[in-house]
Amino acid sequence: MLQSMSWAATDHLVRDQLRVFGEIGEQMQLSDDERRRVLLLSQREWADWQDFLDDGPLPAAPHVPVMLCRIGKASHRLAVIAERQGMPA
Repeated sequence: MLQSMSWAATDHLVRDQLRVFGEIGEQMQLSDDERRRVLLLSQREWADWQDFLDDGPLPAAPHVPVMLCRIGKASHRLAVIAERQGMPA
């Protein structure tokens, strides 16, 4: 039961972080391909993570901790760029 609750929390966290990253990308008018490249994902990995965001299964790669680090770093970099350009972050 505890493991199930932990996975549900992780699932929710990853989906939320992907949504935040997507919102930042939209504000900056980044294409899907630009967002994919910022996260250092192959086209297959990007498709798997997009499917996950649309209530699909959790992708095997990159592993969740790696993906969360990539999302966090990319979101921060994009927010800094947006701020320098006078965009709302």
